[in-house]
Amino acid sequence: MATAPSPLPAHAGPAVASPLYAALGALLALLALTRGGHVEVVLVASGVAALLTTAAALVLLRAGTNSRAYAAAGAAWGTAVALAGTWPHTDVAGLSLAQLLVAAGTLGPLLVVLRLLRDARAGTDDPPLLVDALMLATALATVGWDAFTRSGHHGGTGWTASTVLTLTATALLAGSATALAVEHPRLRAAAVGLSLLGVGTALTGICFHHERATAHVAVVAALAGGTAGLLLLPRAGIVQHGGEAAARAARRLETASLVPGPILLVDLVLLVLSPRSDPVLFALYISVLVAYTVRHAATARAVDRSYRALRERTLRDELTGLGNRTALQDALTQPDREQALVLLELTGLDDVNDVLGVRSGDAVVRAAADRLVRVLAGPGGTAYRTGRDEVAVLLPGGTADALRHVDALAAAVAEAPAAVDGAARFPLLATAGVSSCPLDAPGDPMAPLVRADIALRDARRLGPGGVSVYSGDVAAAHARRSLLRERLSVAVRDGLVAVHYQPVVSFTTGRVAKLEALARWDDPVLGRVNPAEFVAVAEESNLVVALGEHVLRTAVRDAAAIGVFDAGVGLAVNVSVVQLQSPGFADVVRDILAAHDVDPALLTLELTESVFLDTDSPAERVVTELARLGCRIAIDDFGTGYSAFGYLGRLPVHVLKIDRSLTRSVTEDGTGQSVLTCVVDLANRLGLTTVVEGVETAEQAAVCRSVDAPLGQGWLYAPAVPLTDVPAQLARVHPVPGSAQPVAG
Repeated sequence: MATAPSPLPAHAGPAVASPLYAALGALLALLALTRGGHVEVVLVASGVAALLTTAAALVLLRAGTNSRAYAAAGAAWGTAVALAGTWPHTDVAGLSLAQLLVAAGTLGPLLVVLRLLRDARAGTDDPPLLVDALMLATALATVGWDAFTRSGHHGGTGWTASTVLTLTATALLAGSATALAVEHPRLRAAAVGLSLLGVGTALTGICFHHERATAHVAVVAALAGGTAGLLLLPRAGIVQHGGEAAARAARRLETASLVPGPILLVDLVLLVLSPRSDPVLFALYISVLVAYTVRHAATARAVDRSYRALRERTLRDELTGLGNRTALQDALTQPDREQALVLLELTGLDDVNDVLGVRSGDAVVRAAADRLVRVLAGPGGTAYRTGRDEVAVLLPGGTADALRHVDALAAAVAEAPAAVDGAARFPLLATAGVSSCPLDAPGDPMAPLVRADIALRDARRLGPGGVSVYSGDVAAAHARRSLLRERLSVAVRDGLVAVHYQPVVSFTTGRVAKLEALARWDDPVLGRVNPAEFVAVAEESNLVVALGEHVLRTAVRDAAAIGVFDAGVGLAVNVSVVQLQSPGFADVVRDILAAHDVDPALLTLELTESVFLDTDSPAERVVTELARLGCRIAIDDFGTGYSAFGYLGRLPVHVLKIDRSLTRSVTEDGTGQSVLTCVVDLANRLGLTTVVEGVETAEQAAVCRSVDAPLGQGWLYAPAVPLTDVPAQLARVHPVPGSAQPVAG
């Protein structure tokens, strides 16, 4: 038995492979010449031509990642066909060597196509294209065998085995090429060429013993088809379909899978009309049934994988891999044990998003989720991402058990920024609301999440990092806030929030220097509502912009109407950070002052220190614009919270309002008076005016006057009064601390 020379490996470079393929063709031609008249010249010539064509293609065509693999496949076919022509009548173990070589020659192109089929659907949940190719190939092999045997081609056991082998190999190539063309219509021309290679090779192997003319035509057709197919295949590899293109390809393949059925049906009808005993045919029919079974099993498996993947996506948060709200609902629907739900709000995440960007914020959320999962491994809890900055945690046991783990959960969240570049400087705290999940609770399965959310809202009042457990009192407070929010929106819309005015008095003259406008609200349902309560609700529900504008418009209008500005008395109005961040706030202030012909210098806008923490923030730019307009800018509640003195020299601040907590301490210990002295001295050196809030006793007023504080405000002089009492306050001269008589105006 002769040994076929092996084609060069696909990784050989074109500069090396091309001349060696040409040399191999010449060697095979010389080998055939030594055999004399015992060769099939057309087969040898076709094989040598394939090798020479491969050598030329490597040099002339632009190379790609698949070029060398295509060249190796073409060379393998050419080598096998040339050798088959060199030993056309040799048997090996009763099998025709020529047919074995012809069948082997198709393996190179077949491997190339199978690789492309694999790459076309790699990493997808769709059925492999190979199963469709297998189904079509078995049908083609079955019909091909029946056609050959009915047309008079017969032989011994060896001929039968080698013929079936040849038919199987070439049918696999044709079926695979067809599946590739259906998946990628742009490869139809290449697929036709490869199919012609398979059909021509099969005819060559089967017919050259008895129908040499047919075999000669077939091998030339196979050479032409194979050359065209391998040249037209994408040298850079297959580009996978996506989206609608993939869906269209799947529909085309489903339609194409119906084609073998009618072909086999015709063959079955023929078998019924002209029955014959052919064990090989029956074996091939069994192979068809097996292929159909494999195909439908693969399809069912792919559908199952797709279903599971879709379900996984519907139950998983894409960013963190945690369960989502739907998964939490599933867990709450039929609990098998007593559980508690902890709803965590990642307080401080907005700072990371605003400064470092959303990508860094997402990385912090992922890091927090990873740490929470590790912490929950101990108690057997599960985490779910239920919102942009919210994570729900289910823990076994009651609320008391859950509270024992809250500190560990909060610590896990606090560690997350350190895992992200640049985020370690931003504190991340976990504000938590806790609720129980009773086993036998009827109704909405998401009720525990609603209760935990109510508890979380209550925890926010305690500040970042606060923890609250749902209870009757918490529910009642939430119900009141909800009702208050509803009533307040109506009151703001209808202008039912009143404005009262508290005088700011000069410690030197005893006269009113300014009036601070304060919102007051008497509701028919709720009665008199504390300003601290309804202002907080307004800030939570975005009503604060409308409320603040209502107070500003009303105060300027009323003050102008009763002659406050004509008397040289100023007006102070509180402004929230939310108002400063609302579009066009500076224009609103300008329009209100212009409408009543008020000097901007008589309007003081009181802000909290938090406005000035972020350098070059939008709110800070609006404050600068208001100062350029001529309004005076005051820092409210100075001495509490941040008190970062650096912004006093950076920003247009005119007034410091000293918080009442500092005022109370000036008569209680020497430290309080010393702090007040330092603050007033600092303000005087910076050219700022100080207003001491919460002055309630003459002793406090005397201390304030002794340290050169110019203005005071508090119940010693008057509470906030309605507009009708303002003229009396303007006319009043209050006692001057340290003076026997009031100073006349």
